[in-house]
Amino acid sequence: MGALLSMLRDLFSGRKLEMCIVGLENSGKTTLLNVLAQGEPMTTLPTVGLNLRKVKKDNVTMKVWDMGGQERFRSEWAVYAATSDVVLFVVDASDTEKISVAKKELHQLLDDKALEHKPLLVLLNKIDVQPTLSKTDAVKVLSLDYINSQRNPWVVIPISALHKTNVTEVVQWLIEKSGR
Repeated sequence: MGALLSMLRDLFSGRKLEMCIVGLENSGKTTLLNVLAQGEPMTTLPTVGLNLRKVKKDNVTMKVWDMGGQERFRSEWAVYAATSDVVLFVVDASDTEKISVAKKELHQLLDDKALEHKPLLVLLNKIDVQPTLSKTDAVKVLSLDYINSQRNPWVVIPISALHKTNVTEVVQWLIEKSGR
């Protein structure tokens, strides 16, 4: 009876998903959010603090926390990520000078016990800019293979938010996670 009631509730009210988008400054977090929300990238200023948006895709309403990536805001990432269903970590795949900082911030974020069992979607953004980090190289450089996939199941998707490359794949992943 509980499963039937849950299915009917989903059918009539839709599913909900709360997510937190984090990553270093200029990685493309807000551009991605604009593409998810409006279907088009928009010119934006750097996020100061955070943005909160609601996005509807298919039958899923997504509450999205878009966190500022400047160093002074990074300590807040875990607070919002802890209350979210999934965490999106956006990496500028063309900025090799910042990859080590991105790795440090990602692993520091995942050290928070409140994030245990949160699915992690690592988005290699700006794949349209050369040179770019490949998916295989990103797994090595970000030490993703050291993240316990039982503790934090993770997936890597290369994207270009600006050109909407692979954004459909991101949306499908999010919709799948809303059913859990």
